[in-house]
Parts: sequence; structure tokens; C-alpha cells
Amino acid sequence: MNMFMTQYENRNHMRRLPTNYQSNKMAYYLPHHGVLKPDSSTTKLRVVFNGSSPSSTGRSLNDIMHTYADLNPNIVDVLIWIHKYRYLFSTDITKMYRQILVHQDDWDLQRILWIDELGNEVIYQSTTVTYGTRAAPFLAVRTLLQLIQDAVPPIKYGRYVDNIFGGADNPTQLVGTTTQLRDLCMAGGFALAKWHSTNEEVITAIEVPPNPKQSFNLTEDATKILGLQWRSHEDIFSFSTSLAPQATTTSKRTILSDIAKLFDPLGFASPVIIRAKLLLQELWLHSVEWNDPLPAQVVNRWHTIRRELQTLNELTIPRWFKTKETSNIELHGFADASQLAMAAVIYMAIYNEENEPTVTFICSKTRVAPLKKLTITKLELTTALLLSKLTTRIKTSLNLRIRATHLWTDSRVNLTWIKAHPSRWKEFVCNRVTQIQELTAEAQWRYVPGTSNPADCASRGLTTQQLKTHPLWWTDPPWTLTPNSWPTQPIDKEDQCDQEARPSISLIATIKTSEYD
Repeated sequence: MNMFMTQYENRNHMRRLPTNYQSNKMAYYLPHHGVLKPDSSTTKLRVVFNGSSPSSTGRSLNDIMHTYADLNPNIVDVLIWIHKYRYLFSTDITKMYRQILVHQDDWDLQRILWIDELGNEVIYQSTTVTYGTRAAPFLAVRTLLQLIQDAVPPIKYGRYVDNIFGGADNPTQLVGTTTQLRDLCMAGGFALAKWHSTNEEVITAIEVPPNPKQSFNLTEDATKILGLQWRSHEDIFSFSTSLAPQATTTSKRTILSDIAKLFDPLGFASPVIIRAKLLLQELWLHSVEWNDPLPAQVVNRWHTIRRELQTLNELTIPRWFKTKETSNIELHGFADASQLAMAAVIYMAIYNEENEPTVTFICSKTRVAPLKKLTITKLELTTALLLSKLTTRIKTSLNLRIRATHLWTDSRVNLTWIKAHPSRWKEFVCNRVTQIQELTAEAQWRYVPGTSNPADCASRGLTTQQLKTHPLWWTDPPWTLTPNSWPTQPIDKEDQCDQEARPSISLIATIKTSEYD
């Protein structure tokens, strides 16, 4: 801690107040403590400041500080964006918050009380944006965005807090992007460090600092990209599931704690993780208290699921989508629901110059079925809306030319609802069909048999071993690449669809003409 605080002072990120310092300004002392991060390559000990701790007035600094807008992009958007380039690099802004000065009038609101090595009481003022204060994320990102007028694409699309990612379809473009980014950030006072790349040519384009911890790394086992393990030398993603040792007593609290540690923003392992979420929902349905011991049958089920979750580390997913700026792309999205869960999954068919296709998994999204029971057709319609929203997000994130979008469901009733005017249906169906039609105006809704629907994997659940080699989950049905083989929709009886039709009102009028007219 002493070393950290000394560095903080030596870098002019805070200043020591003289013993006779007096001020009439409102002051706040930031509580702080150290956090050990053994897996960090640069900062093993990080000091965290708590701007939410109440003062003698009963209010904290964060209570009176404006929050501002969240300027960070959605993490899914960033992860989708970095999949589309053949070559990729990642870098971090060094001590991002501490590169930004705070106005001198506000320094007294960031006082720090410390005992130095000699046992003397010292009072500091933090002169830079301080992590732990409510406005810090906004101030840091807003300052970075001040460079946006001259920004290269990584700052526009590939940033998240202090992480920046960039890519290109060839090494020359990648080197150009990297050097532009470095120069632009340095001009704004942001030094970049912890570089990783899939291409060695980038190394020679960047002046590597003397500190080896800040050099490029193409050979280490893995680095993290927004919570996902990325092996840059293989260019694959993998999971880092590190659950704590099994608790002596299994309760709803311990199960939720384990589930909260699972991070899968793109839904690679949705069919496995949904099983854990379904078990937790069962506990809610039975009104189990947080710390109550669970029945042996439930405990055994959880132990089985937990072992499956720990084997997710065996999964590896290619990072690159095989896309190029000139690629012809079609999206295929699938929706499915059971009485337990809803699932949407999207694939990309990429056609090269010879019109030869390659299919790749993009992402999936799952939800447990609502506690309020719905008919299976209404659950399927809710899932179709989930797929519609996910498709819209993917198309925006990819920012590529997509020549066609095909959305598939095994609910024939849903297809009838979606293809008709919303006003024909009752409120529940009408509202969802309206949203679906607005979101997917350029897409084609089609029928898929349940046995060929890959979304069925996530709505019912799989084991890790089943998921690793499943013929549908990773590449979607093979017939999607040959339109002549697409399944045709069987004809339904009208009464199956008209159960949600609004009652029709007929007006019959008789007009009589007077014989004297």
C-alpha cells in the first residue's frame, strides 16, 4: 500500500496538504482499501476508493454527485464487432482515470487520509478522476470521446471503458490502424499498454516500451477480452469458469452465487447454462429461503449441473467470423420455446467470390419462461420477439452488407399471426406482432421442423459433452445453404390461429325508400 500511495503522489495524481492547510470549502475524505489481483500482469495491488461511504452528515460524495449518462457501448455490440476482422489487436489505456485532471475547486472533495511509513498522519488531495466516484466512468469516457473527430474505428466501435480493440482484413491495414490509434491517444494524454495481437507485423510498427509488461504478447496462454479468454496465437475464445470450492451446505444463496460467476454474453454455452437457471427458478417457485438446506434430490441435481459448468473450460470458439468487407452475407435466426425456457440463436452464412458458403455461429439469447403460465404458442411468440430484437442488434453491430435475413420458427400458428395484420389479433398477440413486424420488416419468416431447430438445444438444455459435438448448435441445419431444400410449411386449420382473433362486429342496415320520393 505504501508503495502504491508513493507512486500516486510521485506521478502528481494527488498532492500532500501542508499541516497548516485551512479551507472553507466543503471537504470529503475518501475511504480506501487494497485489493489483491494475483492474475494481473501489471498491477498486483490496486487501491480502491469508496465514494459511497456516508460522511458525518449521513451523506456520501456519490449521493451529491451527478451520475451522467453511460457512454460505454453495449458489451455484446463490441464483442460482435471484433469478430468480423481477420486480424485483431487489443490494448488498454494505462491508468485511464488518473490521466484526467479534476478542476482545482473540487480537490477538497477527494481528500485521502493516510499514515506514512514513519507513522505520521498525512492528508492528500486527489487531483485526478478517482475510481469509486459516481461520475468517474462518464468523465473518463467523455474525455476519450473528445478525440472522436479524428478517431480511427477502434475508438468509435471497439472500446469499452479503458479497453480498446481494433481489426483489419490484412496486416498492412492493421499496422496503420494501430499506429493511428497510438498517436491519437498519446496526443490526448492516454498512454497505451498490454498490447496483444494475432499478427506479428504489428510489433515492429509500435515502439515497444522498455517495460516488458507493456510489450506485445503473441505466445502467452490467454488474455481476457471483456471477460472472455482469448488465445491470440490460436485466435480462439474459451471460457474461464472458476467456481469456488463446493460449500458445505448447498442453499439457494450458494447456487445463485455460482451462477452469477458465469459470463457468457454471446450465449456460446446457453444450452448448458440454462439448466442452472431453470433449477434456480424451481427454488423460487417453491418459496425456498436463501439459506435453507435443500432436499437431497435437488442437491444431487445441482452437483451434476455444477460439474458440467466446470467443464465449460473445454469449449473453444473461433474468434473470426470469416467475413470480409466484400462478403455476401445472409443471416439465419431460429426461435424456440418450451414450457421451461425460451431461446433465440443466430447464424451467418458467408458467401465468397465463388459463391461458396461458410456458416458460423454468431450468438444466442435465452430466458427462463415467466412464472405466469402462458400457452406454448404465446411463449413461442414471445421468443419470436426475442429473436427479432437480437437480429436487429446483430445487424447494427456487424455493420456489414447483409443481402438477406431469414428467421425460422417451428410454430405454424406464430407464422400465421406474424404474417397477418396485427389489428386482427387480441391485445397480447397484437402488441408483439406489431413489434416483430417493425423490427423485421426486411426479413422473411419461415417454418422449420422442431427436429431441425437448433434453438431447441437451448430451450431444453444440453450437457457440455453434447454441446461440444452437437450437429446443429454450432453450424445450423445444413439445408439452410440450399434454398431448394428448405422445408415447406404444413397447412393449419384456421381455428388453431383464430383463437386469438378479435371478435368481429357486423352492422346490418336496411334502407327503405318512400314510395312518394
